[in-house]
Amino acid sequence: MTLALPSVAKFSQDLIKDGLITKEQLAVAKVTQANLGEDLGLVLVKKGFINEAQLLDFLSRQLKVPFVSLQNKKIDPHLLREIPAAIAKRHGAIPIRKLGNKLEVAMANPLDSFAIDDLKAAVGREIVPYLASPQEIQNQLDEGYARQPVEEIGKRISSVETITEGIGLGDMEFKKIKEIAAGQRVITAVNDLICNAWAEGGSDIHIEPSHDSCRVRYRLDGILNERATFTRNMHIAIVSRIKIMAGLDIAEHRIPQDGRVRLRLMGRTLDLRISTCPTQYGEKIVLRLLAKESLRNIDDLGLARDDRKIFSEMVAKSHGIFLVTGPTGSGKSTTLYASLMRINSSELNIITIEDPIESEIEGVSQVAINAKAGLTFASILRSVLRQDPDVIMIGEIRDGETASIAVRAAITGHLVLSTLHTNTAAGAISRLVDLGVEPFLLSSALQGVLAQRLVRKICTQCREEIPLDPEKMGSYAKMVKKAFKGKGCKKCHLTGYSGRIGLFELAPMTETIRELIYKKAGDVEIEKELRKMGLTDIRQDGIHKIEEGITTLEEVLRVTEED
Repeated sequence: MTLALPSVAKFSQDLIKDGLITKEQLAVAKVTQANLGEDLGLVLVKKGFINEAQLLDFLSRQLKVPFVSLQNKKIDPHLLREIPAAIAKRHGAIPIRKLGNKLEVAMANPLDSFAIDDLKAAVGREIVPYLASPQEIQNQLDEGYARQPVEEIGKRISSVETITEGIGLGDMEFKKIKEIAAGQRVITAVNDLICNAWAEGGSDIHIEPSHDSCRVRYRLDGILNERATFTRNMHIAIVSRIKIMAGLDIAEHRIPQDGRVRLRLMGRTLDLRISTCPTQYGEKIVLRLLAKESLRNIDDLGLARDDRKIFSEMVAKSHGIFLVTGPTGSGKSTTLYASLMRINSSELNIITIEDPIESEIEGVSQVAINAKAGLTFASILRSVLRQDPDVIMIGEIRDGETASIAVRAAITGHLVLSTLHTNTAAGAISRLVDLGVEPFLLSSALQGVLAQRLVRKICTQCREEIPLDPEKMGSYAKMVKKAFKGKGCKKCHLTGYSGRIGLFELAPMTETIRELIYKKAGDVEIEKELRKMGLTDIRQDGIHKIEEGITTLEEVLRVTEED
């Protein structure tokens, strides 16, 4: 969990001014903080430059927020029930006292207005935040909210099964299904599935029937994790409830259906993309969770400092095309959204073309494709060009027509941002040529390509350095000088990982590269020139992040084995 800090510059200056650290210690801590992405205050404590008590006392005075110690403090279980477990864990919040219509809450970051709004919406009281030690808060969460979300789901599901038990799959008439799906217990069970997935940071919920049961899995940090199982009869009620929410036909289970739902969850807007698919045992349903606050900025993506500067300059140009490339699930859309967040201003007309719109950005005109209505990427792009755009974001270039229009737009004074499904930066160039884009146009229009993958980050709570094993490391043995892993703890659900970060290969266009494109050079020749330029490829970026303790060799191998 994040510790509250004033502005980094002021925080640093005041620490030195108060004689708590030296300039030399600050410099060392900043290097570590930049490499590991941890809070500067916590890095200072881990380095032994300042103890936690001194840091918290300093922050309490700086922030003008009272400090409370939770060490050896026993929280009343009745008081803990004031905050739902999922919300307490998500925001690192422990209730410490109730006074009339106010609830005093210990937090590592009492300045987090989003968290305070969530808590207020969840408990229906005014929130009075107190500063507390992140570790002491985690200890209280582990002890007070010991029951895991899967157990809460299991309880809801067990209680609903009593309604549907004994009803054969073939005997459930449409009217009966609708009645069960509208029941409060089923509604509560579905709400629990969604709320707990959101609280755990899940991106997708999979509800999958088998021959005698059904399981629920959450995709956490790109990996599916089982969270609950229940009977097949219960599966019908759950799926029907979700289809009702999305306005889908609950009587139709032979063909795939897609829908979308917008929910207000603890004061936040959460969009759900819903997809059903018929299987031999019934309908499988997948819910994609899209929260507006999950949008990242460029600084959070994981780009190296020099690459981050170059990338920011590329997406701020007035014209040209910039491409993000990688396989499905590699974070391309996140990078495009981060780019738009960086350049968004009232002086620019920014229009996006998406399939579908994943997150809303204030001040940006977003258009969703609709193939049934004849709204394709290409047809919308033609219309958008008549809307006086400065910046056009195309969710994906899938065909030659879209590629050609996009490149021509880029050379006529528009900045175009888009994605392609290729593994490398060089591959993106040849892919556009394969789609029919003239090399002489592409060589003029292309500003740069960013190839990327997503890897899981080592949990900072249980990270430890490990001895190198040359036999297991294979070809990486001579390249990796230091490695880490997560032992597994309650914070990371014993996985050793928490969160994800990108591995990147950024290829800006040079005169040499443009000349190679013009001459229709192949991937190998372009790749060779990129290496001569000294650019870091995805595997090299992975090695840097292994040595910095950000990810593991296993993760880098997992996402680069096909390259």
